[in-house]
Amino acid sequence: MMEDFRHIYIRLCKDHHVDPQECVLEKLKSLEKKSTGKAILDLSTNSLSPKTCAVLGKALVADRTFIEIKFSDCMLAEDAVKGLAQGLAFNTFCRKLDLKGNNIRGASTEALGKMLRQNKTLVSMCLEWNGMGMLDSSFAVFCDGVGSSTSLMALDLRNNQISHDSVIELAAALKRNVHLKALDLRWNNCGLLGGRALLEMLQSNKTLSRLEIAGNNIPSDVSKSIETAVQNNADRQAIVEENLKRTQTMAKHIRNVEQDRKLQLNDLLTTLDEQETLLRKSKRASTEQIGNLQFALDERKGAFNSLAAKLSMAETELALSEQKVSDFNSTVNRLKAEMQEMAANHVNDIRREKEERANEDLKFLKEISELQDKNTQLQTKVEDLDRKCRQQQEQVYDLREHLTHAQSEVTLKGSQFEERITQEKARHKEAMRDQDQYKQKEMARLKQEGEDMERILRERISKLEQHRLDMEEEISRLKATNVADKLNNEEQVSSLKHRLKSEEEQRHVQLEEKIRVLQTSKDELQSHCNQQTASLTQLQHRNSNLQLELENLKRQMQELNQELSQKNSQTYAEVEKVKVELNKALSKLEQERSTQSELRDKLASVDSQMSEQLLKHRKIVEEKDKEIVTLEEKLKGRDLELVRMREEEAQRVQVLQSAILNYVGSKQGVSSMH
Repeated sequence: MMEDFRHIYIRLCKDHHVDPQECVLEKLKSLEKKSTGKAILDLSTNSLSPKTCAVLGKALVADRTFIEIKFSDCMLAEDAVKGLAQGLAFNTFCRKLDLKGNNIRGASTEALGKMLRQNKTLVSMCLEWNGMGMLDSSFAVFCDGVGSSTSLMALDLRNNQISHDSVIELAAALKRNVHLKALDLRWNNCGLLGGRALLEMLQSNKTLSRLEIAGNNIPSDVSKSIETAVQNNADRQAIVEENLKRTQTMAKHIRNVEQDRKLQLNDLLTTLDEQETLLRKSKRASTEQIGNLQFALDERKGAFNSLAAKLSMAETELALSEQKVSDFNSTVNRLKAEMQEMAANHVNDIRREKEERANEDLKFLKEISELQDKNTQLQTKVEDLDRKCRQQQEQVYDLREHLTHAQSEVTLKGSQFEERITQEKARHKEAMRDQDQYKQKEMARLKQEGEDMERILRERISKLEQHRLDMEEEISRLKATNVADKLNNEEQVSSLKHRLKSEEEQRHVQLEEKIRVLQTSKDELQSHCNQQTASLTQLQHRNSNLQLELENLKRQMQELNQELSQKNSQTYAEVEKVKVELNKALSKLEQERSTQSELRDKLASVDSQMSEQLLKHRKIVEEKDKEIVTLEEKLKGRDLELVRMREEEAQRVQVLQSAILNYVGSKQGVSSMH
């Protein structure tokens, strides 16, 4: 609908050689996105040209989209208002119009009056903040349109510079308007004469129930009398509306009562006709059934005997079905016990595996503590070696000081101490040789100890890796056993479900066969009844031929009637017995259905229990998988610790080797200096 209006607007703009304004197009596009039904065309605060308003007026002639149109604060020109009024005069869908703040006066006021004279659907109109009362002649045309309008019910004329003469014209027009209910004349210039004209108008107009006249320089007594008259009109209007509602409800009630009475009369006539036909049929049936009752009784006795035999067979089948149900319950209980035993065994296995893993963790912790102790011992040994190296360095420093002192003494004393220096040098060389030999022996011993420790650590690492591989094999084996157990359980559950479904289908087929047999017996009885009715029709023809003989045998008929009454009582008693037996058979069949429903419920409960157990089993398997993952993470952490320990040991060995080499190099340098 919105899209159609936009296309019509664009087409009319092209026909009249007018450029469509962007504000109008944007508003129509936004309305297309928001809604597709009844909408509001709000072009307030937009500067619209007269040509655009003329095109909009022509588009609104046959529009059935906008229920409310707003052009407030647009400052429309006279031609623009005329174009809109010409279009709205023929509009049959819009119910509210807002032209607030458009400086409407003169010719535009006359155009709105003509529009109100022709429009038949506009209900509310807002003309606030305009200058419609500036020209009395144009406002008189507007008042004429208001007086002749048959649809307008609310009119807002606030702040329109309406003088007392214009109010007199408006009051004269409202005397002949019986549709306007709300009028707002606040902030105008009505004065005393206008107030009296309004009061006079209210004496003849009884439909105006809301009138606002504040800010019009009307005396208080006149305004109070106007308010009382308006209140009286409002009360009268409320009373009239209530009376209309009551009359409508009473008319509906009267129509409903009349329809009910007609229906009751028709029902009575139909019931009377049916009773007459039933009486005729009963008379005919009584005459027809006299000769055939004995034969019918014999046949019914045979049918009753056959039904009794069938009932006995049904009872035996019910006993068999109950025995099968008891067998099924025993099998279900046995399966429950087996499932409980399997769950208990599974829990014991899990607990045993947890204990084994705890023991293995304790073993790992012990080995780790032993390795830590050995590491501490090695650290102490390294510290001792460092201390010895420091002592030797201190000795080297002392010796260097002694050598420097000796050299100074040699330089001072000269040749006197050359022999003594040579002796000291020889002694010092022997001491250095002894120290070098001691250092070499110590280095060889440390290397041997390091190699032994490295060999021991490698052996332990290989053992730990072998143990880790064994653990991984055991974990994979446990996973395989868990998967096999799960598959076996699922196969057992599926086989049980299939077997139970097959048994249930067999029972269902047996019961359907029983029902079919009963239905065939019922059909046979129905065919027998139809044969009896056919024989009864033949006997009717014979009785019509033998009416003369029946007149001679009335006395015999009376005796036969007495006997028939006795036989009827007997037949009724037997029929009631048969009904009771049939009801019992039906109750038994219903019990069988109830047992079948109970069996189905039990099957559903067993399925739910099996599904719950499967879920529990899956949860246990998932927990085991999580435990396996944690153990693998622990093993990885331990492997990382072992690698780190190896790297630390290698670093320490390298540090020791570098320190020893530095020490040896320093000693050799000192010896070379000497």
